[in-house]
Amino acid sequence: MSRAELDGDTLIARRLLPAPAHRVWAAFTTPASIAAFWGGSHATVAPESVTVDLRPGGEFALDTRAPDGTIRRLLFVYASITAPHELVFDEPVTGLRTTVTLRPAGDGTSLTIHQRRLPPELRTTRAADGLTSIIDALAAYLIGHRTAQRELVEEYFAGFRTSDHPRILKTLTDDVEWVIHGHRTTRGKAGFDGEIENPGFTGRPELDVHRVLEDGPVVVTTGEGRGVSVDHGPFRFAFNDLFTFRGGLIARVDSYVVPLP
Repeated sequence: MSRAELDGDTLIARRLLPAPAHRVWAAFTTPASIAAFWGGSHATVAPESVTVDLRPGGEFALDTRAPDGTIRRLLFVYASITAPHELVFDEPVTGLRTTVTLRPAGDGTSLTIHQRRLPPELRTTRAADGLTSIIDALAAYLIGHRTAQRELVEEYFAGFRTSDHPRILKTLTDDVEWVIHGHRTTRGKAGFDGEIENPGFTGRPELDVHRVLEDGPVVVTTGEGRGVSVDHGPFRFAFNDLFTFRGGLIARVDSYVVPLP
Protein backbone atom coordinates (compact mmCIF):
# COMPACT_ATOMS: atom_id res chain seq x y z
CA MET A 1 0.00 0.00 0.00
CA SER A 2 1.28 3.51 -0.85
CA ARG A 3 -0.06 6.69 0.67
CA ALA A 4 -1.38 9.63 -1.37
CA GLU A 5 1.14 12.48 -1.57
CA LEU A 6 0.11 16.08 -0.89
CA ASP A 7 2.08 18.92 -2.50
CA GLY A 8 0.50 22.36 -2.20
CA ASP A 9 -2.80 22.30 -4.10
CA THR A 10 -2.01 18.93 -5.69
CA LEU A 11 -2.68 15.40 -4.45
CA ILE A 12 -1.26 12.33 -6.22
CA ALA A 13 -1.88 8.65 -5.46
CA ARG A 14 -0.40 5.65 -7.25
CA ARG A 15 -1.19 1.97 -6.88
CA LEU A 16 -0.65 -1.31 -8.72
CA LEU A 17 -4.07 -2.98 -8.83
CA PRO A 18 -4.72 -6.74 -9.19
CA ALA A 19 -6.99 -6.49 -12.24
CA PRO A 20 -6.69 -5.61 -15.95
CA ALA A 21 -7.41 -2.04 -17.08
CA HIS A 22 -10.88 -2.76 -18.46
CA ARG A 23 -12.05 -4.02 -15.05
CA VAL A 24 -10.62 -1.01 -13.23
CA TRP A 25 -12.25 1.25 -15.84
CA ALA A 26 -15.60 -0.47 -15.27
CA ALA A 27 -15.21 0.06 -11.51
CA PHE A 28 -14.81 3.82 -12.05
CA THR A 29 -17.72 4.11 -14.50
CA THR A 30 -20.42 1.69 -13.27
CA PRO A 31 -22.81 2.93 -10.53
CA ALA A 32 -22.86 -0.29 -8.50
CA SER A 33 -19.05 -0.51 -8.55
CA ILE A 34 -18.60 3.15 -7.63
CA ALA A 35 -20.91 2.65 -4.64
CA ALA A 36 -18.83 -0.33 -3.51
CA PHE A 37 -15.59 1.59 -3.02
CA TRP A 38 -16.03 5.38 -3.26
CA GLY A 39 -16.75 5.85 0.43
CA GLY A 40 -13.43 4.29 1.44
CA SER A 41 -13.21 3.72 5.18
CA HIS A 42 -14.87 7.00 6.13
CA ALA A 43 -18.31 6.84 4.47
CA THR A 44 -20.81 4.65 2.63
CA VAL A 45 -22.43 5.26 -0.75
CA ALA A 46 -25.94 4.05 -1.56
CA PRO A 47 -25.97 2.44 -5.05
CA GLU A 48 -29.27 4.13 -5.93
CA SER A 49 -27.67 7.56 -5.33
CA VAL A 50 -25.02 7.10 -8.05
CA THR A 51 -25.69 8.53 -11.52
CA VAL A 52 -23.23 8.31 -14.43
CA ASP A 53 -23.60 10.11 -17.76
CA LEU A 54 -20.34 8.93 -19.31
CA ARG A 55 -19.58 11.58 -21.95
CA PRO A 56 -17.66 14.86 -22.03
CA GLY A 57 -19.94 17.37 -20.33
CA GLY A 58 -21.95 14.59 -18.67
CA GLU A 59 -22.49 14.56 -14.92
CA PHE A 60 -21.38 11.98 -12.37
CA ALA A 61 -22.95 12.27 -8.91
CA LEU A 62 -23.32 10.30 -5.67
CA ASP A 63 -24.30 10.63 -2.01
CA THR A 64 -21.80 9.87 0.76
CA ARG A 65 -23.09 9.02 4.23
CA ALA A 66 -20.75 9.70 7.16
CA PRO A 67 -20.76 7.57 10.35
CA ASP A 68 -22.82 10.26 12.11
CA GLY A 69 -25.51 10.01 9.43
CA THR A 70 -24.58 13.21 7.57
CA ILE A 71 -25.30 12.89 3.84
CA ARG A 72 -23.31 14.90 1.31
CA ARG A 73 -24.12 15.09 -2.39
CA LEU A 74 -21.04 15.09 -4.64
CA LEU A 75 -21.35 16.29 -8.23
CA PHE A 76 -18.69 16.06 -10.95
CA VAL A 77 -18.62 16.89 -14.67
CA TYR A 78 -16.61 14.79 -17.13
CA ALA A 79 -14.02 16.87 -19.00
CA SER A 80 -12.56 14.09 -21.16
CA ILE A 81 -12.90 10.33 -21.55
CA THR A 82 -10.40 8.00 -23.19
CA ALA A 83 -11.60 4.46 -22.52
CA PRO A 84 -10.12 2.45 -20.92
CA HIS A 85 -7.07 4.58 -20.10
CA GLU A 86 -7.95 8.05 -18.82
CA LEU A 87 -10.87 9.74 -17.10
CA VAL A 88 -10.88 13.48 -16.28
CA PHE A 89 -13.63 15.13 -14.25
CA ASP A 90 -14.16 18.43 -12.44
CA GLU A 91 -16.03 19.39 -9.28
CA PRO A 92 -17.87 22.60 -10.28
CA VAL A 93 -18.30 23.91 -6.73
CA THR A 94 -14.60 23.88 -5.79
CA GLY A 95 -12.88 23.79 -9.19
CA LEU A 96 -11.07 20.57 -8.22
CA ARG A 97 -9.93 18.54 -11.24
CA THR A 98 -9.29 14.79 -10.95
CA THR A 99 -7.43 12.76 -13.58
CA VAL A 100 -7.59 8.97 -13.35
CA THR A 101 -4.95 7.23 -15.49
CA LEU A 102 -4.79 3.47 -16.09
CA ARG A 103 -1.82 1.69 -17.66
CA PRO A 104 -1.37 -2.09 -18.16
CA ALA A 105 1.27 -3.54 -15.84
CA GLY A 106 1.79 -7.28 -16.26
CA ASP A 107 -1.44 -9.00 -15.25
CA GLY A 108 -2.60 -5.90 -13.37
CA THR A 109 -3.03 -2.15 -13.82
CA SER A 110 -0.97 0.83 -12.74
CA LEU A 111 -3.39 3.42 -11.37
CA THR A 112 -2.57 7.11 -10.92
CA ILE A 113 -5.04 9.58 -9.46
CA HIS A 114 -3.93 13.20 -9.83
CA GLN A 115 -6.04 15.89 -8.17
CA ARG A 116 -5.28 19.53 -9.00
CA ARG A 117 -6.58 22.87 -7.74
CA LEU A 118 -7.39 21.50 -4.28
CA PRO A 119 -9.36 24.05 -2.23
CA PRO A 120 -7.68 25.04 1.06
CA GLU A 121 -9.93 22.78 3.16
CA LEU A 122 -8.70 19.72 1.24
CA ARG A 123 -4.96 20.48 1.48
CA THR A 124 -4.70 18.28 4.54
CA THR A 125 -3.31 14.96 5.71
CA ARG A 126 -6.89 13.86 6.34
CA ALA A 127 -7.76 14.39 2.67
CA ALA A 128 -4.68 12.39 1.60
CA ASP A 129 -5.65 9.57 3.96
CA GLY A 130 -9.18 9.68 2.59
CA LEU A 131 -8.00 9.20 -0.99
CA THR A 132 -5.71 6.38 0.13
CA SER A 133 -8.62 4.61 1.84
CA ILE A 134 -10.73 4.91 -1.32
CA ILE A 135 -7.99 3.20 -3.35
CA ASP A 136 -7.67 0.53 -0.65
CA ALA A 137 -11.42 -0.12 -0.96
CA LEU A 138 -11.12 -0.24 -4.75
CA ALA A 139 -8.34 -2.86 -4.56
CA ALA A 140 -10.38 -4.96 -2.13
CA TYR A 141 -13.43 -4.70 -4.38
CA LEU A 142 -11.48 -5.83 -7.45
CA ILE A 143 -10.06 -8.85 -5.61
CA GLY A 144 -13.48 -9.81 -4.22
CA HIS A 145 -15.23 -9.64 -7.59
CA ARG A 146 -12.89 -11.78 -9.64
CA THR A 147 -14.65 -14.92 -10.84
CA ALA A 148 -13.17 -18.00 -12.47
CA GLN A 149 -15.03 -17.27 -15.72
CA ARG A 150 -13.83 -13.66 -15.90
CA GLU A 151 -10.27 -14.74 -15.17
CA LEU A 152 -10.43 -17.29 -17.97
CA VAL A 153 -11.68 -14.64 -20.42
CA GLU A 154 -8.83 -12.36 -19.32
CA GLU A 155 -6.41 -15.22 -19.97
CA TYR A 156 -7.97 -15.76 -23.42
CA PHE A 157 -7.42 -12.11 -24.41
CA ALA A 158 -3.91 -12.08 -22.95
CA GLY A 159 -3.09 -15.06 -25.17
CA PHE A 160 -4.41 -13.31 -28.30
CA ARG A 161 -2.39 -10.17 -27.55
CA THR A 162 0.81 -12.23 -27.51
CA SER A 163 -0.15 -14.90 -30.08
CA ASP A 164 0.35 -17.51 -27.35
CA HIS A 165 -1.49 -20.53 -28.77
CA PRO A 166 -1.21 -22.85 -25.72
CA ARG A 167 -2.40 -20.06 -23.41
CA ILE A 168 -5.54 -19.58 -25.50
CA LEU A 169 -6.25 -23.25 -26.15
CA LYS A 170 -6.15 -24.20 -22.46
CA THR A 171 -9.19 -21.94 -21.90
CA LEU A 172 -11.30 -23.91 -24.42
CA THR A 173 -13.26 -27.17 -24.47
CA ASP A 174 -12.15 -29.75 -27.03
CA ASP A 175 -15.34 -29.24 -29.06
CA VAL A 176 -15.26 -25.42 -28.85
CA GLU A 177 -17.24 -23.52 -31.48
CA TRP A 178 -16.23 -20.05 -32.69
CA VAL A 179 -18.90 -18.20 -34.65
CA ILE A 180 -17.75 -14.95 -36.27
CA HIS A 181 -21.17 -13.75 -37.32
CA GLY A 182 -21.43 -12.78 -40.96
CA HIS A 183 -18.11 -14.47 -41.78
CA ARG A 184 -17.40 -18.06 -40.70
CA THR A 185 -17.76 -20.77 -38.06
CA THR A 186 -14.85 -22.80 -36.68
CA ARG A 187 -15.28 -26.01 -34.65
CA GLY A 188 -12.82 -27.87 -32.45
CA LYS A 189 -9.49 -26.86 -30.92
CA ALA A 190 -7.50 -27.64 -34.06
CA GLY A 191 -9.66 -25.33 -36.16
CA PHE A 192 -9.54 -22.64 -33.48
CA ASP A 193 -5.76 -22.94 -33.35
CA GLY A 194 -5.60 -22.23 -37.09
CA GLU A 195 -7.57 -19.00 -36.65
CA ILE A 196 -5.39 -17.52 -33.89
CA GLU A 197 -2.93 -16.27 -36.50
CA ASN A 198 -5.06 -16.06 -39.64
CA PRO A 199 -2.88 -15.84 -42.81
CA GLY A 200 -4.97 -12.89 -43.97
CA PHE A 201 -3.46 -10.75 -41.21
CA THR A 202 0.04 -9.97 -40.02
CA GLY A 203 1.44 -9.20 -36.57
CA ARG A 204 -0.37 -9.33 -33.24
CA PRO A 205 -3.71 -7.61 -32.70
CA GLU A 206 -4.11 -4.79 -30.19
CA LEU A 207 -7.23 -5.44 -28.13
CA ASP A 208 -8.73 -2.99 -25.62
CA VAL A 209 -11.61 -4.48 -23.63
CA HIS A 210 -13.95 -1.72 -22.44
CA ARG A 211 -16.70 -3.61 -20.63
CA VAL A 212 -17.25 -7.10 -19.21
CA LEU A 213 -20.64 -8.40 -18.12
CA GLU A 214 -21.37 -11.79 -16.58
CA ASP A 215 -24.68 -13.65 -16.34
CA GLY A 216 -24.64 -17.30 -15.28
CA PRO A 217 -22.53 -19.34 -17.74
CA VAL A 218 -22.11 -16.37 -20.12
CA VAL A 219 -19.49 -13.58 -20.14
CA VAL A 220 -19.91 -10.70 -22.61
CA THR A 221 -17.11 -8.33 -23.59
CA THR A 222 -17.07 -5.19 -25.74
CA GLY A 223 -14.08 -3.21 -26.92
CA GLU A 224 -11.97 -1.90 -29.78
CA GLY A 225 -9.03 -3.37 -31.61
CA ARG A 226 -6.37 -2.66 -34.21
CA GLY A 227 -4.72 -4.99 -36.68
CA VAL A 228 -2.94 -5.17 -40.02
CA SER A 229 -4.51 -6.85 -43.05
CA VAL A 230 -2.17 -8.40 -45.61
CA ASP A 231 -4.26 -6.92 -48.46
CA HIS A 232 -5.43 -3.62 -46.98
CA GLY A 233 -2.95 -2.59 -44.28
CA PRO A 234 -3.80 -1.20 -40.82
CA PHE A 235 -7.41 -1.12 -39.70
CA ARG A 236 -9.53 -0.48 -36.58
CA PHE A 237 -12.62 -2.34 -35.42
CA ALA A 238 -15.14 -2.59 -32.61
CA PHE A 239 -15.89 -6.04 -31.22
CA ASN A 240 -18.43 -7.81 -29.06
CA ASP A 241 -17.52 -11.33 -27.90
CA LEU A 242 -19.99 -13.55 -26.06
CA PHE A 243 -18.37 -16.48 -24.22
CA THR A 244 -20.51 -19.46 -23.20
CA PHE A 245 -18.99 -21.75 -20.56
CA ARG A 246 -19.36 -25.48 -19.91
CA GLY A 247 -17.50 -27.36 -17.23
CA GLY A 248 -15.39 -24.33 -16.36
CA LEU A 249 -14.07 -23.82 -19.90
CA ILE A 250 -15.13 -21.75 -22.91
CA ALA A 251 -17.38 -23.93 -25.09
CA ARG A 252 -18.54 -21.30 -27.60
CA VAL A 253 -17.45 -17.84 -28.69
CA ASP A 254 -19.89 -15.61 -30.62
CA SER A 255 -17.99 -12.72 -32.18
CA TYR A 256 -19.45 -9.59 -33.77
CA VAL A 257 -16.95 -7.30 -35.51
CA VAL A 258 -17.66 -3.83 -36.94
CA PRO A 259 -15.03 -1.90 -38.97
CA LEU A 260 -14.22 1.59 -37.68
CA PRO A 261 -13.09 4.57 -39.75
